[in-house]
Amino acid sequence: MGAVIDVKNPLEVRRAGLQALTEALGAEVAQAFMRQSIYRTGDMTAEKYEEPEESMEEIAEELRRIDVERRARLGLS
Repeated sequence: MGAVIDVKNPLEVRRAGLQALTEALGAEVAQAFMRQSIYRTGDMTAEKYEEPEESMEEIAEELRRIDVERRARLGLS
């Protein structure tokens, strides 16, 4: 059974989601997926004027870090 995640804590939910995504897809594919979907709300007019909370570079760095941790756990690096 997986770890218990506090769904009321957005940071914890985000971290768990990024970790699961990276473990399932690998860092490169997870990053491509994030580029396609992270800032989409369905309201393209509103989206083009909004600033994202994190840059893609920050998200990519976190995905790389998660992938390094995953590889270390699996003895792949």
